[in-house]
Amino acid sequence: MHISATHLNKKPGAVLDAAMKGPVVIEKAGRSFAVMVSYERYVELEDAYWGNLAESAEKTAQWMSPDESLKFLTDE
Repeated sequence: MHISATHLNKKPGAVLDAAMKGPVVIEKAGRSFAVMVSYERYVELEDAYWGNLAESAEKTAQWMSPDESLKFLTDE
């Protein structure tokens, strides 16, 4: 669903209801400006983002041994 920012200002309740069903793209001056989604969908997207970031970091990580970690943490 695409709506104008003006429509959002005039009918916020209806837009909130629509966002519970699916993403609502808000346009300002004829251009996509923001997307409104339900909180549950936001949490899903955030979890997926951080999960992908963690998987990527794990693939490229350079791991230290416990002794190396202790030396790193205690050296000045």
